[in-house]
Amino acid sequence: MPKGVRCFVEECVFNDDHDCVAQSIEVMSNGNDIVGTDKGTLCATFRYRDFDDGYVRHQPERNA
Repeated sequence: MPKGVRCFVEECVFNDDHDCVAQSIEVMSNGNDIVGTDKGTLCATFRYRDFDDGYVRHQPERNA
């Protein structure tokens, strides 16, 4: 991942001290008709990190 990709989603397994360490990222519209703001986008690379038990629960893969 190029330097400068910042992430503030602490629940993501790819967040390493606010740096995204994913090999690549995919950002898309979330379909809510407000794509003109950050609220209208989502990171499809996000994978949930469970802080309670340390187990990583992967989101289901999206079909393109």
